[in-house]
Amino acid sequence: MKIYVVDNSCAVKKISDLSGIKLGDCSLIWLDAQAPSDEERNSIQQFFGIHPLAMEVSKRAENVPRAQEFDGHMMVIWEFLHDRESLDKVGLTSLYLIMGSNYLVTIHMEDIPILNDVFDKLKEDEEPKHHHPAFFLYTIMNVSVEQFFPFVEDLQDKIDTYMENLLASNKAGDLNALMGLKHRNMSIRRTVYSLRDVVMRLASRDIPLIPDDLNVYLMDVYDRLARLSLEVESNSDLVSSSLDIHLNAVSNRLNVTMKRLTGIATFFMPATFLAGVYGMNFIHMPEYKWQYGYLYFWIIIVVIVVAMAVVAKRQDWL
Repeated sequence: MKIYVVDNSCAVKKISDLSGIKLGDCSLIWLDAQAPSDEERNSIQQFFGIHPLAMEVSKRAENVPRAQEFDGHMMVIWEFLHDRESLDKVGLTSLYLIMGSNYLVTIHMEDIPILNDVFDKLKEDEEPKHHHPAFFLYTIMNVSVEQFFPFVEDLQDKIDTYMENLLASNKAGDLNALMGLKHRNMSIRRTVYSLRDVVMRLASRDIPLIPDDLNVYLMDVYDRLARLSLEVESNSDLVSSSLDIHLNAVSNRLNVTMKRLTGIATFFMPATFLAGVYGMNFIHMPEYKWQYGYLYFWIIIVVIVVAMAVVAKRQDWL
């Protein structure tokens, strides 16, 4: 566990454990716990007086982002982009933020390096109001949202590339890649919409733990999430349009192929008919005894097929 304490003089220091300090002696206590043990969870719960349900929920690997109020504290479930450099999959990790009047507890199962950047900002900022737990909560939200923009932009570039390749070469690999990007974009879309709902709830409701002057900052986060959702929707529309164009192109090629095969089969119909007539083996068929009967048979077939081909070409059937 990492424990950072801000005293009433705005001095920031890191301590090893909670023994020897009291909640009332500090303007802010930030405890960051990665994959805490049951013993650590119990000590956190007892020291801060956290509701048992909040600690129980924080054990779950996956949760939908949401905000929930308890007596004297609240819990916010947030999501971070775990590995934004990878486009092969969307790595999302849940962060559980439990906030009281002068403390913030963050619990996560995987490492979130960006929290170190938040701590650096905490050390450099000497403004007293910025050491409020709610402002610290806003800072974490703000930094996490910034992570999504490069990922979504890279995703859009990938979609453009595979779309162009698919329309040019029609390879199955490009289609599979495009479908994979569609699923990743849908995952980001669900996350962004959930985060946006959380921020709106925090900004629009009268929550005692959140100062009124923080609402303008929360609305800024909401606006950027709204802009992010538009980019995600644009990616979704782009993928859908690409798949529609691809399916139309495949359908058109199939229609052309079927038309040509139908034309070829039609050309063979006269030959099949005549072969059937002269294959009936009736005794009284004068053409059988004619020395030019075989040549006559092929001349008729060739003339009919050529005539059909000329008509089909003029009518643009082929």
